[in-house]
Amino acid sequence: MHRRKDGRETWHRLLEWDKGQASAERLAALILHGEGFTDIDPSHPLGGRDGLKDIIMLYEGEKWIAGVYFPREQQTFTTIKNKYLHDTKGVEFANAAGFVFITNQELRLTERAELVELCPHAEVEIYHLERISCLLNQPQHYGTRLEFLDIDMTKEEQAALFSTGMASINEKLNQLTIGIDEYKELFLSALCNQDFDAPRSMEEIAEMANEFCEKIWYDRHLVRCEKMENGTENINPEIWKGALASAEKIIAKYGEENLSPYSKFDWGMLNGKLSALRWVMGEDWDELYT
Repeated sequence: MHRRKDGRETWHRLLEWDKGQASAERLAALILHGEGFTDIDPSHPLGGRDGLKDIIMLYEGEKWIAGVYFPREQQTFTTIKNKYLHDTKGVEFANAAGFVFITNQELRLTERAELVELCPHAEVEIYHLERISCLLNQPQHYGTRLEFLDIDMTKEEQAALFSTGMASINEKLNQLTIGIDEYKELFLSALCNQDFDAPRSMEEIAEMANEFCEKIWYDRHLVRCEKMENGTENINPEIWKGALASAEKIIAKYGEENLSPYSKFDWGMLNGKLSALRWVMGEDWDELYT
């Protein structure tokens, strides 16, 4: 089917609405969510007494209600006004601070102003045919438009959606960069004011790297011991003699209770620390030789 240009396809499909009240209320709820309303709670979209309110929600912490009116084709202003007056009765009933009227009907400026005046005890927002059309033709609502009006994106709209997405990504990346810069300033300020200790010296880093290396070596040594005992591995006696002596030195240095065996978590942490410290010392990542 040929698609009408300049946003007219959305406009006409809304006006020719034939999906019933349930779909109309679900569409209205998605529009309200996009407009900053929260805790949106449709009353009875599938039918039933709704207590003079199709939707209950919050806006800036205050209770609002909504009336949804999606007939097929354009109705007279008298018909629209009667429906509006019926729905505004729910404002007092629900003790609401505001009322939203969402309709697929075309309303002139003077007609909208008259409707607002008919509800003097609450704030009023009117989402009429032209306003809803404009919202659904924006990139953030393309999915909603496709679901409820079966309107695919044009090539131009796909480009606009991609551009919007890239702008959002760039904004988030900029926020991350700002966060890093702020952290650097905070770090340097704290360092100058001596709010915390200075960075570790290379001597301290090398000492800890050596400790982790020795503890990892000892764990691997125990694995070799087991293999030697069950005969699955043979090592030159002189080399093995030196390994046993090195193991005794490590036990004496750290205490057997502070050595292997490790839990899977502790073993991963031990190797990760060694890898990180060696990276700081100029080696490549994941250098875990012992």
